[in-house]
Amino acid sequence: MFASPFGEMYRNLAAFARRRIRRPRQATPQEHHRVVTAFWSACETGDVNALISLLDPYAITLSDGGGKVRTALHPIRGADRTAHFMLGALSHQPALEATLRSVNGKTGLVLRHASVVSAVVSFQVRNEKITHVWVVLNPDKLRSWHHS
Repeated sequence: MFASPFGEMYRNLAAFARRRIRRPRQATPQEHHRVVTAFWSACETGDVNALISLLDPYAITLSDGGGKVRTALHPIRGADRTAHFMLGALSHQPALEATLRSVNGKTGLVLRHASVVSAVVSFQVRNEKITHVWVVLNPDKLRSWHHS
């Protein structure tokens, strides 16, 4: 078998690159809370630019209506599309009342319409940007929230 004179150099270069890759940092609970609070403030004011600035450029939004509530059928990809999706969805429900609550152990949003929970929104925050938004609208999955 032939050994390349560059083999060691390539292995060292690959090891160096692996050490230098910046992995996304999970947000602390305080950072997560701050980013989610800013997200909701931007939603309330309709500030699309502020929303986009809080979202990772490759953010993904998933919504679950369970076939009972109309929602996006496919993932929403990108900061711009996520921001416009959220503002568009909220504009159809002007009387929503939002509460910051613990959702899956992290700050999320519980949205109520006429005192009835209509959506629960959870987030993943990395490097102080929202990377994932999960919107649960399925009434079957929201039953337990009516009692909390």
